[in-house]
Amino acid sequence: MKRDKTLMVEILLRIELSERNEVYIDRDMEPEMIDSLYDHIKLLGQAGYVTYNDQPADDQIHAIWVSLTNKGYDYLEEIEAKEQANKNLSRAKGILSKATNWTMTNVASPLLAEFTKSLIL
Repeated sequence: MKRDKTLMVEILLRIELSERNEVYIDRDMEPEMIDSLYDHIKLLGQAGYVTYNDQPADDQIHAIWVSLTNKGYDYLEEIEAKEQANKNLSRAKGILSKATNWTMTNVASPLLAEFTKSLIL
């Protein structure tokens, strides 16, 4: 199994958005995904982001109860802070780019045109 970080964050967000801060998943709800979800929930548990209880049946996982730990909440807050910082950085780059375009159009281009004219004459 290859670790899917996006799926791991989606699991954490799904738990955070639930009313009881706990998610119940069973094979009937997610027949094709439950094994992958379970593998990723185990990884999140190893990292200390969630606690979980599983209910095996017939040599496979039938149901999982998952809840966030304080470390899981902290991790989601870090992700949110990084996302906001990236938005701020992108906004600053956009402002700088606009300023640079304005400078090139209104300052550098006229100066270059005058300098070129002086070389020709």
